[in-house]
Amino acid sequence: MLKQAIPNIFVKDFQAALAYYTGPLGFHPLFVYGETPFYAHVARDEAILAIRHVARPVIDHAAGEALLSAFVEVSDVNVLHDSLQAAGAHIWQAPRDEPWAMRSLIVSDLDGNLICFASNLAG
Repeated sequence: MLKQAIPNIFVKDFQAALAYYTGPLGFHPLFVYGETPFYAHVARDEAILAIRHVARPVIDHAAGEALLSAFVEVSDVNVLHDSLQAAGAHIWQAPRDEPWAMRSLIVSDLDGNLICFASNLAG
C-alpha cells in the first residue's frame, strides 16, 4: 500500500535552506540528520518535503516552471499566497487559474527550486 511521496529538494547551503523553509515558508523540522547536518524533513500541515545538501546543482533552473521540484495541494492557495507574501517568501508566480481546474502559486527557494502550491477551482 502506498502511503506518501516526499519530494527531495536539493540545496547548496543546507543551513540557509532550512532557515528559509522553516521561516518564510512556514514549515517546521520533523528531523535534521548528520553530525554536520545535510538532510532534513520539514512539514507544514500534512505536507512533507525533504531537504538535502548537494555539492552542485542537479537541475537546470533555466528551464523555468517546467522543472517544478515539488507540487503541494492546498485548501486555499489565495490564503497561502497572502501568508507567504507577508512572511517574505519569494513569489515566483502569483496565483493564477490553470486550464486543468486548479489555481496555482509558485514560490522559489534560495537555490531556485520551484515549489508549486495549488487548490482545486471547484472548491
